[in-house]
Amino acid sequence: MTLGHVVLGGSPQALDATRNHELVHVEQYERWGPAFIPAYFLCALLLRLQGRHGYWDNPFEREAYRRAP
Repeated sequence: MTLGHVVLGGSPQALDATRNHELVHVEQYERWGPAFIPAYFLCALLLRLQGRHGYWDNPFEREAYRRAP
């Protein structure tokens, strides 16, 4: 999980496995600034209200999965 410039993980192995994906979120935070976290959750909420998946359909996640090797 990424909060601003901080990436949290349950173990060193989890951090290694998700590092590239989470670093995309760090870049997103740098672009969006403090609005990133509310924008992320607002997207998730709006998607859920549309009957879509708040995580897998979230444009922030889609970008992170697309860009992370």
